[in-house]
Amino acid sequence: MTKIKISGKRLIDKKVKSFDGKDVGKVKSITPEFVELKDGDRRYFVPKLHFKEHDKDLYVLLMEDEVKDKYQRKDPPLSSEIQEAERTGEGYTSYHEIIPFMAREPDLELKGEKSGEILKIPWEDVIHKHVRTLDNVDIGDVDRIGNEFIVVREGVANVHLYYIPKQYISNYDGSSLWIDVASGLVSAKFERENEPTQEEIEMLLDEVPD
Repeated sequence: MTKIKISGKRLIDKKVKSFDGKDVGKVKSITPEFVELKDGDRRYFVPKLHFKEHDKDLYVLLMEDEVKDKYQRKDPPLSSEIQEAERTGEGYTSYHEIIPFMAREPDLELKGEKSGEILKIPWEDVIHKHVRTLDNVDIGDVDRIGNEFIVVREGVANVHLYYIPKQYISNYDGSSLWIDVASGLVSAKFERENEPTQEEIEMLLDEVPD
């Protein structure tokens, strides 16, 4: 099945249907972990791994009753709850990250090589772009952009996530982002299961090439 990935901004207020074709509300907000749906006074916080798109509609791979029983609540879920859903969601891995970024992300700031000026690139322009190293090795695609780093996703069945501070980005040619690191060092420096701590980010920034 071909997956269609669209801008998070365009998903806001989009109608969502359950696996049995029932309306379960509209997209209210998106975070890196879940999608908030609102249906009248009811709110659902559904992990992103349950979503897919088909024929211009957004679907949850759950029956209507499952959505209501598992995810109707007043407040967002805890990280531990999302992690549990990730662990038990093996049947949905092929659909995981159909919405791989937040609805509102900061623009990517990149210093121009020739002008030295700070260039602001809209974040949606670089989502899913290839990321290449100093030695021209493709290490995956941009999954999302945080305040201080980009998240690069490599692989499908065996997924690797690289949290790379923006200061390592050396160039953007419209189709690929280039980072100032050799491919052999990428995993050791940037691969993590969870977002880096502020201390880890600062350590990585101290190693940014001049």
